[in-house]
Amino acid sequence: MSNKVTSNKREVWIRGNRRAFSAVLLPVLLVFAASGFVLTPWAGELHLAWRLMAGVIAGFSLVVISSLLYWIFRPLLAYQDGELLVYLNPPHVIKIPIELVEVFFAGQSDSFMPNPRAHRSEDQLSESRNIVIRLAERATEYHQRKVKPIFGQWEDGYIVVRGTWIEPISKETFRFLNRSLVAAHRSQTEESNLDSQSDLQVDEDQE
Repeated sequence: MSNKVTSNKREVWIRGNRRAFSAVLLPVLLVFAASGFVLTPWAGELHLAWRLMAGVIAGFSLVVISSLLYWIFRPLLAYQDGELLVYLNPPHVIKIPIELVEVFFAGQSDSFMPNPRAHRSEDQLSESRNIVIRLAERATEYHQRKVKPIFGQWEDGYIVVRGTWIEPISKETFRFLNRSLVAAHRSQTEESNLDSQSDLQVDEDQE
């Protein structure tokens, strides 16, 4: 991980868990291949109902495959042009001015995945370690947004990125995020100072 922050190139801060997405992708690819085979002449003479069912399954599988490929190559958090890019409500990207982002820290909540250790009758969900983003109190227009519950939540000025579908979280993850945030804040301050100096110089030249 690098803490270099540029103003015009997108810096990926958090990626999705590619291993998890790939693990789901493999069986879906097999289902798509099997249903696609049923639609070919090599499957022999089959009843129309079987072919219709295979077509429906193939179409559904293709949608799931496209969605998984999207998340394999799509970040969840990124930085560009002085803004934090949040990808928790696909296909939309929510942009937050980086000066309104205060800190990243660890949290915990339901993972929205079944808990294999729980009794079935309890219908209990497992827990996941999350990334929590605290926004400034003055950023009232960013205190609430609609996001996909499986990926996180966004309420009262706190953004929760659920750990179920992101790359493994460790202490180094939070060190990287907060160092990157400090670097981004510093970059914005320097750019603001340069703009102020430039405006001042223009005013002096006009005088």
